[in-house]
Amino acid sequence: MKKKFSHTQDWEIISKYLSGEMTESELEVFEAEMAINPSYAEAIKASGKDLTHVDLYLANEAFDSEDAWFNVKSRLIDKQGSTPKLKIIKPSPFKNFMRVAASIIILFGIGLLAQTTYIHLNPNKIFVCETGEASKSIKLDDGSVITLNTNSKLIYPRKFNQNERRVKLIGEAFFDIAKDPNKAFIINAKDAEVKVLGTSFNINAATNKVEVLVKTGKVQFSSINKPENKLILIPGDFASLQESNIKKVEIRDDNYLSWKTRQMIFRGTKLQEVAKVLNRTYQVQIRFQDAEIKDFSLTTTFDHDPLDDILNYMCSPFNLVYEKKGKLILIKKAN
Repeated sequence: MKKKFSHTQDWEIISKYLSGEMTESELEVFEAEMAINPSYAEAIKASGKDLTHVDLYLANEAFDSEDAWFNVKSRLIDKQGSTPKLKIIKPSPFKNFMRVAASIIILFGIGLLAQTTYIHLNPNKIFVCETGEASKSIKLDDGSVITLNTNSKLIYPRKFNQNERRVKLIGEAFFDIAKDPNKAFIINAKDAEVKVLGTSFNINAATNKVEVLVKTGKVQFSSINKPENKLILIPGDFASLQESNIKKVEIRDDNYLSWKTRQMIFRGTKLQEVAKVLNRTYQVQIRFQDAEIKDFSLTTTFDHDPLDDILNYMCSPFNLVYEKKGKLILIKKAN
């Protein structure tokens, strides 16, 4: 799960990064945050410039003050021929302290202003599950848990407004939404909108259509382009939207949610179809050396089994073996 940063901590974290005081583990977490949150990178770039400007100002001011004193002293000596009897007051340690403190306050103010500006310009955060990664989950401030499938992205506000909880989905995700009767949770996915008060369901917008499968509760599924086209879905309902048209259909895939549940059921299923489910669940690419292998059928169930155990079980009855090269798996007849 992505490490959560609060707004009040953002500047402290950036300051720690700029000062080089982060541990290796803290640095690794922060760099991962920067990878999915461009506003951090922008904040660091601008804050670094601010620090440079302040350092140059203070350095130049200190140098000029010293140089000015020597210039005055030299002129007095040239005019009078001797060092004048001037009352020299040594700078008070307290005044030096206050000067440094004032500089720090100014610097902190610059950083705080920069932070406020970046939050205003970047009101959203982005949570990403990269291609080839296993599913990843995030818990939002309202308690809702969203699990992303591979190659998917969730865009959500730093803070929900008073009237609704609205996010945007690119790809596929399973939503377990915390109940709030006074604030609907709304997901925009392509040209579809899904509105709930508290329930669990899956949205797949990774293809040319948007699909919704409801597990618990009630969901309103509608078209953004044609809001009058909408359906109320209850547990077990499966619907799709394509070109603003919504229809409820019967789901025939027992393994539709296997990418999240890691549970699979096969009833006389051809190995070609088994491979598709495994590819989707474990983010691999299974290939067959001989076309006839694809038609072998398998009847069994799996529940959070390691991929190697599944492949061995799949190959054994048919005297097959498999070779792995990274994400690519080749299934062939044993010699």
